[in-house]
Amino acid sequence: MAAPATGMASPARASWRSAIPTTSASAAVSCFRVGAKRFAGLQTTSTSPHQVTRLTAAHVKSGEAEGRPSTESASAGTPDEESLRRELETAIQEEDYARAASLRDELRLLQEDGRSAVLAANTRFYTAFKNGDLVAMHQVWAKGDHVYVVHPSAGRISGYEMVMQSWEMVCDADYEFPLQIDLQDVEVKVRGDVGYVTCLELVRTKGSSSWGKQVATNVFEKVDGKWFMCIHHASHFDE
Repeated sequence: MAAPATGMASPARASWRSAIPTTSASAAVSCFRVGAKRFAGLQTTSTSPHQVTRLTAAHVKSGEAEGRPSTESASAGTPDEESLRRELETAIQEEDYARAASLRDELRLLQEDGRSAVLAANTRFYTAFKNGDLVAMHQVWAKGDHVYVVHPSAGRISGYEMVMQSWEMVCDADYEFPLQIDLQDVEVKVRGDVGYVTCLELVRTKGSSSWGKQVATNVFEKVDGKWFMCIHHASHFDE
């Protein structure tokens, strides 16, 4: 597998790079060391690419796939899921079944829209990962100390700045982007302003015949009408 020349980072990457504290850098970088069959902490296995099923990306508005935040927010007059649930319970208690049926349909549509939006956010994350796009990765994540990432074979890295530094190490690894990332067994759940996606990641680098397999859980939160990642946890999967 051909690796790009190492050395000085490109100006685009260097322009926003933060200095990594010495005390935390060694813990973070350990999951990105490259061995004969490792990429960014991902242990590869011999899985046939013919067995891979690609995830169909959800439709997103122009610009969102590149990680640019949407200028639209939820309408102030749009009821949220909890409000609809309370209204539905009240309608059932009052035996207003016509109203209950209408509320049930409205709740179902809201949940379907939420699942589509979370899948779109999940797609933006994997697009940034696949392309080694650090700017897009910055825009995928929620800001704050509550966010964290667990890379394969590594401990938890907490806080937005440290999480971004860990992804910088991934994207600066000596491999050619884009990577090939395929997802299997994708499931999405949404409740209110929190949603999560579970999936099996299959990752391989250009020119490689083997795949790295990880079980991943991606948690998203809705802020001002837009979904952002707050947790990414990936663990090696051996069949």
